[in-house]
Amino acid sequence: MVYAPLFLHSEFSMGLLGSLGKIIVKVDEKYSSDPHIVGKRFEDHVESLFLQQYFKLIEKTHSFDTNKQRYVESSLNPDLIWQYAPTKEKFAVECKFRTTLNNKDQIVWSNPQQLQRYQEFEKKNRIPVFVVVGLELTFEDESGDEAFDETEQYMFCIPLKEAKYPALYPSVFEKYERDYDKTFFWKNGFLY
Repeated sequence: MVYAPLFLHSEFSMGLLGSLGKIIVKVDEKYSSDPHIVGKRFEDHVESLFLQQYFKLIEKTHSFDTNKQRYVESSLNPDLIWQYAPTKEKFAVECKFRTTLNNKDQIVWSNPQQLQRYQEFEKKNRIPVFVVVGLELTFEDESGDEAFDETEQYMFCIPLKEAKYPALYPSVFEKYERDYDKTFFWKNGFLY
């Protein structure tokens, strides 16, 4: 009887290739600078900060890949719709990740059409919308050596009623700064 090496068996090689493919995708998702992947990574981080014992995820926008195949209209809604379990109150969260400020030190978090859509969603559904912005700024070392550059991460949880414009001045967003890794808390209709 002749035995072929294990890697020649098609079931094994397909399983191995499939596993390698999954590993490559996970590594790419962790380190990629592609805006869609970075945005998804931030959205996943924000979602992880809502403890399951207190928050029920009602709706989540579809992935870029899903929408590429066939666009899902609900993807125009805020990214996450939550229900606070103890009181059954609902609210929505739109996640945005940025790596720069504009020349007026503003965070440009949306375009006018998106802002209008979120405002209409809030009014129509009678639930508050919060804009959670992740900001990652890299400060260059004076020596010019990139190895000594410093990166700082910030997070802001801004009520849509306060995010009245697509670009927000520090006087607005700094009031809503929160710890980047702190779990969210809901109290009296406000997200902390």
